[in-house]
Amino acid sequence: MPIKTVAESKTERLEILAADGTWDKALEPKISQEKLLEMYRKMVEIRTFDERAYRLQRQGRLGTYPQILGQEASQIIPSLCLKPKDWLVPTYRGQGAYFARGMQLRYSLLYWGGDDRGVKFPEGNNDMIFSIPVGSHLTQVAGLAWAAKMQKQGHCALTYLGDGTSSKGDLHEALTFAGQFKLPAIYIIENNHWAISVPREKQAATVTLAQKAHGYGAAGLQVDGNDALAVFKATFDAVARARKGDGPTVLELETYRLGHHTTADDATRYRSEAEVEAGTKKDPILRFKKYLEAKKLWDEDQELRLKKEAEEMVNGEIEAYESFPAPNPLNMFANNYATAPWNLIEQRQELEELVKVKQARKEVVELPPVEGRFP
Repeated sequence: MPIKTVAESKTERLEILAADGTWDKALEPKISQEKLLEMYRKMVEIRTFDERAYRLQRQGRLGTYPQILGQEASQIIPSLCLKPKDWLVPTYRGQGAYFARGMQLRYSLLYWGGDDRGVKFPEGNNDMIFSIPVGSHLTQVAGLAWAAKMQKQGHCALTYLGDGTSSKGDLHEALTFAGQFKLPAIYIIENNHWAISVPREKQAATVTLAQKAHGYGAAGLQVDGNDALAVFKATFDAVARARKGDGPTVLELETYRLGHHTTADDATRYRSEAEVEAGTKKDPILRFKKYLEAKKLWDEDQELRLKKEAEEMVNGEIEAYESFPAPNPLNMFANNYATAPWNLIEQRQELEELVKVKQARKEVVELPPVEGRFP
C-alpha cells in the first residue's frame, strides 16, 4: 500500500506595518481614528510608566520589577480587542495588558512593592492575577473558556505565555482540552526571544511557535508583535472566531525584550549589544507613530502634549502608590481559602502574637484593620 497523506497544515505570518512606517493597504484593518489614537496613547503611557518603575526599583522604592520595554504593542493591543466580561489572564510581565483594561498603575506599583492590595482590577472586569510559576495558569484559562462556552454568553478567555513557557507541558494539556471541546480561548505566545537567558532557538526545534497549535485542532498564526496593526487584526479575528464557536487560537507575537528579564537579571552577560540595537530598530511605538503621521492623524505638537500628560499621569500614580498607609501584615492570610489548612492557622496565630508584642513595646504603630476575611 502506498503511503497516504492524512493531514497537512501550514503556518502563516501576518505583517502589515513595516519598520519604516509604510504598510500593506490590502491587509490594513479598519480601525476608527479614535481607536488608533487610543492604541498609541496607551502604548506611550505604559512606556513612560515602565521607565519610571525601573528607576523606582533602582532607587529602592520598589521591589523586583519586570520591564516590558519593546513589547508595548503585544501588551496593549490585545486587551483593547476584548470586552470587560471577557477573561484576561496575563503573565507577570503583564502590567500593559492590565493597564489597557483600565487598571490604575498605582496598583501595579503596590504589587511590585510587595503589597497584596495591588491585586485590584476595575469593577466589572473579568481580570485575574497572574501566576509567578510559569504556565500553571494555562489549564485554568481552558477552564474559564469552558465555563464561558457553557454559559452561552459569547465571552472568551485570553491569556499570555512566554516563548519559554510554550515548551512546558501545561500548554500541551491546555490546548488538548481547548481543541477537543472547541473552547473560546486565545493563547498569546509573547515571543520576546529570551526565556531569561535561554535563547529562542534552544527552546524548540519548530520553525515557529505558532505551528504548535496544529497538533491540537487550534488555529495558529505567527504575527509581527511589534506591528500594532497586525497585532490588532490577529487578535480581533481570534476573538471573533472564539465568539463564533470555532475554537481556540494560538497567536505567536514575535517581539523583542529590550530590557533585562527583570531587575534581578543582567542581560549583558548573555546577549550582545548588536542584537539589542537590532531589536531597538523595530521599536513598536516609533513604527506606529510614523503610520499615524503618514495618515495625518498625528504631529509633533500632539506628541509633546502626550508625553507631558503621560509624565503627569505617572507622577500622580507614583504619588498615590507612596501615599498608601502601611498594610496590616495579617492581610496575607485573608481571602485565601474557604477553610484554611492547620499550618496557615498556626502561622497566622504566631504573627498575631508577634504584632501584639511589638505594639506593646511601641515598636509598631496602630495597624489598619485586615482587608478581607480569615477562613
